[in-house]
Amino acid sequence: MKSGDFGVLIRQSVSVLCIMLALFVLIEPAVSSGATTASSQFIISQTINSELAFSTPASDVTLSPSLGGLTGGTSNGGTQFIITAGSSSGYSITLTASSSLGMIGNASSTNYIPAYATSSSFVADYVFNVPTNKAYFGYTVEASTTADLTQLFKDDGVSTCGTGSNDGTDACWVGATSTPLLIINRSGPTAASGATTTLKFRVKIMPNPVPVIPDDTYVATTTLTATSN
Repeated sequence: MKSGDFGVLIRQSVSVLCIMLALFVLIEPAVSSGATTASSQFIISQTINSELAFSTPASDVTLSPSLGGLTGGTSNGGTQFIITAGSSSGYSITLTASSSLGMIGNASSTNYIPAYATSSSFVADYVFNVPTNKAYFGYTVEASTTADLTQLFKDDGVSTCGTGSNDGTDACWVGATSTPLLIINRSGPTAASGATTTLKFRVKIMPNPVPVIPDDTYVATTTLTATSN
């Protein structure tokens, strides 16, 4: 190759390189400004199951003192249970007795202490009333959160049940029956320590009851059922 031709080739190569550099300078900003971003979304989920349990179940109750079937008297006893619940809609509790007659004799099922009869149907009695020559077995319910009680066991703080928002001590008595009776209706979850309900039972025998209450050991088997609302 002649030296002249080599010089021409070098000049051409330099010219091409300068053109390419100029084009890169012109094009590169356009490439940069055209850059894009990408995103991706995803969901994390956790299911919390509704929990409902008797963290402390009710215990057996022995009424005290022992009573004479003819002379009569008053005998009392009680138990507590604690419910823990995580449901945002709360829970309800019913109480059901094995018999609507009342407390049944162990020695003879024909012996019984009659279930408490309220003065008015479907209304609890503020005080435990037993007519002359009668005997009754009844119960009342108290709650650590008064709002949990059904209206049946709330009172006006004076003398009347089924009205007001008070939870009087030893007030609002009913008789146990074999038909489930709603006693608690809570609208939300409990704390971790749970909600406490107290059941109080009473037998009162007036002197010389009719029918007579023979000597026996009398029992009332009771079932508590808790259901999420």
